Amino acid sequence: MLPSNVPDWPRQPGPSRRFAQAALKPLLALVLIGAVVGLAQRLVGLDQLTKLAIPLPGSGLRDGVNPESRNWAGYAAVAGSYTAVSGTWTVPEFAPDSPVGADATWVGIGGVQGNDLIQAGTQETVSARGRTEYQAWVEMLPQSSQAVPLAISAGDSISISIEQSANEQWHIAFGNNSSGKSYELTVQYRSSLSSAEWVVEAPSARRGRVLPLDTFGTITFTQATAVKDGQTVTVAQAGGHAITMISRVGHALASPTGLGDDGGSFSVLESLL
Repeated sequence: MLPSNVPDWPRQPGPSRRFAQAALKPLLALVLIGAVVGLAQRLVGLDQLTKLAIPLPGSGLRDGVNPESRNWAGYAAVAGSYTAVSGTWTVPEFAPDSPVGADATWVGIGGVQGNDLIQAGTQETVSARGRTEYQAWVEMLPQSSQAVPLAISAGDSISISIEQSANEQWHIAFGNNSSGKSYELTVQYRSSLSSAEWVVEAPSARRGRVLPLDTFGTITFTQATAVKDGQTVTVAQAGGHAITMISRVGHALASPTGLGDDGGSFSVLESLL
């Protein structure tokens, strides 16, 4: 677009030009968003873009958990020492004409009350060219995340667990229940053990800009558990609190349902505004 001080840029375009400009605006916006998503993917990889929850000012705390966030939707539990977390979900499917965007689904420990967070999950990215990419990844803040060599596709059932196996040593296991493939790794990480999370996230670019969500629709967590103070518990038994993802203008972008009767299942529903 030409800058506003270019002399030959018309101050009052004619009707046909105004119509053309109005028609081009949505297209240019779509291309721009796609370019941002695509550029971020090329430079750092969207699998490297997850980060701590961005709270909303003035939304208040519920037992130490902010109920609203710019980029998280799901459940988080605090008030204990957490040494393991796990969950199962299905990778969402996208229509060929889905708008550009991304989402990350993960389980993690830390990140609510401090700057430490060890997490593992899956991420889906829809580019401006209509291409959808899927990845499994692990991340230990402040380091960037790393993709893991486990192939995932739309509709796959994925189970992920993170467990402290020794002091500052963690065992992370990925299982693709649909393909029968799995991947495991052991990492070193110092954690506060202060919280456990089961989250769908709107990833952020390197400078902290939250990227647009893709149209994931609904993502359902099952078998969501943690080890709290040495005991295996469900989200409900851990005292998990719901977190709703809110836009800058106050609209709910994604919201968790209530917990199921088993205490370890819930869905994150995307709001279509």
